[in-house]
Amino acid sequence: MKRLFPALLVALVLGPLVSCREEADPVRATIDALAEAADDRDADAASDLLAAAYADAEHADRAAALLTIRRYFAAYERISTSFSDVQIDRKPDVARATFTATFDGAPRKLGALDAMLPRSAKVEFEMNLVPQEGRWKVTWAGWRLVSEGTGP
Repeated sequence: MKRLFPALLVALVLGPLVSCREEADPVRATIDALAEAADDRDADAASDLLAAAYADAEHADRAAALLTIRRYFAAYERISTSFSDVQIDRKPDVARATFTATFDGAPRKLGALDAMLPRSAKVEFEMNLVPQEGRWKVTWAGWRLVSEGTGP
């Protein structure tokens, strides 16, 4: 009975919390995975989050966007990302997400690279996501730089 008591106590305390927990939002999960891919500088993980038909104002297709992502990730030793003010408007076959992204990073010290790249930035994003391959993927993104800092 003494061994069973701690397990029973945990079940009584956590049981209602787990049963009341809302099911995870798959669109939000994709957005959170984008932040994690950036923090890990993992271009393959970012690639998995882009739809096959991805395009934006600066990239004609998914391959061009991935090339830019790989370049940015290679240019930084460390990246830290957080998203705030996330709003999601969902329809059955498309979702529109808007949020503010805050980036902090340490550019690699290669030549003058670390002097040219920003150490911090705040960017407003909007993106369209579609269900594809059993999850929501980004099919288009737009962004506007709010602020940028070069730091010491």
